[in-house]
Amino acid sequence: MIKILYITWSLLFSCTNPPDSPLVLADRQILDTFWTYAGQHRLETLPVAERIPWIASFFIGTPYQSHTLDQGPEESLVINLHELDCVTFVENVLALAFLKSYTPEAISDFIRQLTRIRYRNARITDYSSRLHYSTDWLYEMQQIHLLHDPTASAGGIPHRKQVHFMSEHSDLYPRLQQRPDLVEKIKEIETAINQRTYHYIPKEQINQASGQIQSGDILLITTHTKGLDTSHLGFAWKEKGKIYLLHASSTEKKVCISKQPLQEYMQGIRSQSGIIIARVVQK
Repeated sequence: MIKILYITWSLLFSCTNPPDSPLVLADRQILDTFWTYAGQHRLETLPVAERIPWIASFFIGTPYQSHTLDQGPEESLVINLHELDCVTFVENVLALAFLKSYTPEAISDFIRQLTRIRYRNARITDYSSRLHYSTDWLYEMQQIHLLHDPTASAGGIPHRKQVHFMSEHSDLYPRLQQRPDLVEKIKEIETAINQRTYHYIPKEQINQASGQIQSGDILLITTHTKGLDTSHLGFAWKEKGKIYLLHASSTEKKVCISKQPLQEYMQGIRSQSGIIIARVVQK
């Protein structure tokens, strides 16, 4: 269903609004597939939260691929819609959901939206400016009033997890190996994260909280892995009163809806501990 779309945009380090660049014909044709889909489903008339399930569904079947953002020696905005991991799937869906219109002219708006969703303060400076930790990403999205966190009101309990995985395992990140000086920046970010308060819903209590979860909510899946806050994310998909996970699956190697309801799905993954809910701010 999804044709190849692969664009790499190199940005000036101080740029907050990426410059428009001409698209090759193939890219325009691929985007036209989505513009047509958006028109057929009248996405422009829907509130942003209601657009999300439609847009996420558009990508079902798209192949899974990790590490698509780490290209070239310097950090730059990468747009790749023909291969997705759990993070880039959520980022791209949200960027498309926040568009004001769905026409070929919307590509520059899409680039701007993706930049502010992926990078702190919508500024690309270096590898540390990308929002790597999901709880940090949620915090920054709250600061710019794109998302809010209803987890506590949905029955969540304090999520007392200290993050330090990236700084302590910098050898696992090629960009940090190339730029050891950035490890100190990562440590500062981790310190800031560890001073905040988050809540989560333990996976054993997801069914109990399902009435508080809406289709299109972003679900940050928390982990028992030491030093990490989350290990996966996707969108809530509600069907017959049950919550499923619409996500880019490394197991299924594609974007798909979980075969089991979310609680049962997570019970089969020992490293996963629960969920944090993120929801679009309605304006």
